[in-house]
Amino acid sequence: MKKTIIALTLLLSLFVISGCNNTTGSKEVKTIVIDGGGDIGNFNTTPLMTPSEANPFPYNTLEQLAKEWEALNPGYKIEINKTSSNGDRAILVPQLNNKTAPDITYQNGTVVNMDLGKDYYVVLNDYLDQPNKYVEGNEAWKDLYIPEELAQNMASDGNYYTITLEKIPVGIMYNKAILAAAGITELPETYAEFLQALSDIKTNTDKEAYTTTYNWYDIVLESSMFSDMLPLADVLTVNGKVDTEEFVRAFDQGIWNPTLNALGTTTTLEDNRYYEYIKVTKMKTAYFPENWQSYDAHTNFVNGNLAMVEVTGREIRKLSINQNIDFEWGVMPYPDLTTETTPYAYAPSIRGVAGLATPWFVTNAAVEKGTVEGAIDFLMFITAPENNNRLIGDLKGGIPLNPDANTEIAPYLQDLLDIYTADKADVTSSERVYWGSVNSWAMLGYAYNTAFIKSLQDIDNGVKTTEEVARSLAQTIKNTIQALKIENEYDETKW
Repeated sequence: MKKTIIALTLLLSLFVISGCNNTTGSKEVKTIVIDGGGDIGNFNTTPLMTPSEANPFPYNTLEQLAKEWEALNPGYKIEINKTSSNGDRAILVPQLNNKTAPDITYQNGTVVNMDLGKDYYVVLNDYLDQPNKYVEGNEAWKDLYIPEELAQNMASDGNYYTITLEKIPVGIMYNKAILAAAGITELPETYAEFLQALSDIKTNTDKEAYTTTYNWYDIVLESSMFSDMLPLADVLTVNGKVDTEEFVRAFDQGIWNPTLNALGTTTTLEDNRYYEYIKVTKMKTAYFPENWQSYDAHTNFVNGNLAMVEVTGREIRKLSINQNIDFEWGVMPYPDLTTETTPYAYAPSIRGVAGLATPWFVTNAAVEKGTVEGAIDFLMFITAPENNNRLIGDLKGGIPLNPDANTEIAPYLQDLLDIYTADKADVTSSERVYWGSVNSWAMLGYAYNTAFIKSLQDIDNGVKTTEEVARSLAQTIKNTIQALKIENEYDETKW
């Protein structure tokens, strides 16, 4: 009787423990919560898998990959939120403060510098140096990325806090009939030809020439106009990009100084390269529709009233299925800046792809729950080429991290991928640089980023002149550089 009571007591104890800890066998199962947001499109499972007008891109690939990963990692369970917060800071910041955010969450990558010092996210540097066990022969996870593109993820403190899932296709969608009516027989290859094409459309047709539904703030122009400084500035972490500390060093040593001209002696603007950069960014806005900031570019393009519109894969995907388009259209890359437009045109930027997209952060909630290692392992799994090709290819808006001959992408993205692939060969010969290789408004932190964007909007709205903006931004940069030196306590002996 005594042995029976002891046995029953042990069985009851095991039952209670099993019920409380959600175990598989004797191992506790940990749940990893994922926000499925993305730059090109969300990765959440759609309610139905049947294509329809209301559900044109049915998708459940992330869910399927999660199940496959769970089978390999029985100690974990993946829970994908039904809807994404889409990086909404009003939702995420309270969660991050309370450590209740999803273990893995999507946010726009530009927020990282704003959140430094708050312990919101896991530093990923050491993980990126480790092998990805899901890729045969891989020695370091980071080797799945092109170094110059991965460098765009680096925060201003030199750390990596995000894993990006795809390459973002970018270009200009155009109406072939309007270009023909304007007398344009060949697509513009240079910025000068592009501006001439916009003028011809305005002059020879009753259509609007060009606009954008967002603004890249001309990263390609800044990279081209300042790419000659790469050999002198990209020296602390040589990766084809001027990072935050390298910008501070370049300013300190007079390699890059928007307050001075090439001789470093005058405050006039005529030969000031930064002023010239701001001026060049505004050249195409002269051909924008009146009140373009409230202009519905997508509707007007679909209705045949707009010749060209700036697009990413998200916009191409959306517009490509619109049944109201009754004209032939195509997608071309951004034109190259040449000395026809400005004497400061150096190596142009790579075209077709604007680097990496869809930053996913591992949050402090994962630290609190003890799921960091599982979250990292899952990210390794979905960035492995075979899995990543499915994850991104099935969404039909982005380009996988390592596309190959067997990768299926949407046919409307193929031309941009081909251009990008061809341009990569020119990078090694220094004829081109990677997207964002010199990108001050991304590298100098959130405050300068905000000031830069507002300043360009002030020009568009007639609040300030180009000259006034160039002078005010130069002063803002000077103040920002000083703040970064104090905040980061750089070891200037290495400069």
